[in-house]
Amino acid sequence: MEDYLPYKSKYSKFDRVILTLAFTLYPVGLLMTLFRVLTTHVHHSRKGRNHRLIGWLWVYTYILIMGLFILAFDLNNPEDVQLFWDSAWLYGVILLIPAIAFFILGSRADRKFSLLLHQYYHLVINRRIKEIDHIAVETKQSPSHVIRDLDFMITEHMLPFGRIQNGILELEPEEYHEAYDDDYNEEYVDEYGDEEYEDDEYDESEDRGRGPRSMECPSCGARIIVYANDEKECDYCGNVISA
Repeated sequence: MEDYLPYKSKYSKFDRVILTLAFTLYPVGLLMTLFRVLTTHVHHSRKGRNHRLIGWLWVYTYILIMGLFILAFDLNNPEDVQLFWDSAWLYGVILLIPAIAFFILGSRADRKFSLLLHQYYHLVINRRIKEIDHIAVETKQSPSHVIRDLDFMITEHMLPFGRIQNGILELEPEEYHEAYDDDYNEEYVDEYGDEEYEDDEYDESEDRGRGPRSMECPSCGARIIVYANDEKECDYCGNVISA
């Protein structure tokens, strides 16, 4: 399984809508940004993106204030021009420096989460630790954070397909998907190919009998792919399973 590192959070379509509204319809964009951050910041995978959203909000605030100053000042008057530039520097310090700080925080959050993903991957794949409480102790995270992070890794294909049940991470072996794909390709013919598919010539029960089967190991409960009339040793506990 490929290790998708380093991690960098990305803006979704909804995030881009929020940024557009923050630039064109500031009050609405401001409220949507705050709501987005407050409801998703509990997820480690969202922290970097949220920091950058706040950073852009500070930048848009500066641009909006400078636009209002341009409309309010008479730029043909030397005193107004000097006042405009003094205000630009002052608000630049007040607004742009925090914006830069949030962009830096976003990069640090992504880098920290990237290292955490690497730690999860090592614990689950290399050390074969599946207990959520054990993983939480090893990574110094709360169990709820571990569950959210592992769900994210499964969704983003950073881990094999699986689910979390009763505090245990259950992953399907990678061979499960490979065997399924191979079996699928052999069973069906492209409708644009030379051969024609006929319903009366296809015996589904016969094909299913000689294909791979996903079985549960009676010793540890792991899902193992075993072909008909074959034996395979469980990858997790070493128990021999017969189909």
